[in-house]
Amino acid sequence: MRKISRLTAIILINIFLASCGALTVAQRGEYIDQKSMPIGTPRKILLVKFGEPIDTETKDGLKTDIFRVVQGETTGSKVAKSVGIIFLDIITLCLAEIVADPVTKQKEYVTFEVTYDADDRVQVVKFFK
Repeated sequence: MRKISRLTAIILINIFLASCGALTVAQRGEYIDQKSMPIGTPRKILLVKFGEPIDTETKDGLKTDIFRVVQGETTGSKVAKSVGIIFLDIITLCLAEIVADPVTKQKEYVTFEVTYDADDRVQVVKFFK
């Protein structure tokens, strides 16, 4: 009986320690794509959501912003990666955390251009590779 209690305690401690890498993945922002900025969204909302653009131009009376922001992840991807990291940490007694922590902290950026209509509402969104 005591053996089972010790084993349970060890597993729970490993899960607790493993949660560092999983927490890093879970705290990533939302995935940014066309759906993040539907046509007609006011410019003010994009400024609040993505911060100041890296460049703003006015062409033919239409304002254009270029944003560069950290790319987030979809909910399914966050869940899968978090579960995978926790599983690997448990079977390697938290040694996987040495590899997982730096990998999960890497940031990928996305750059996109937003053109607004005369009322400062999203008209066109163009992503750069």
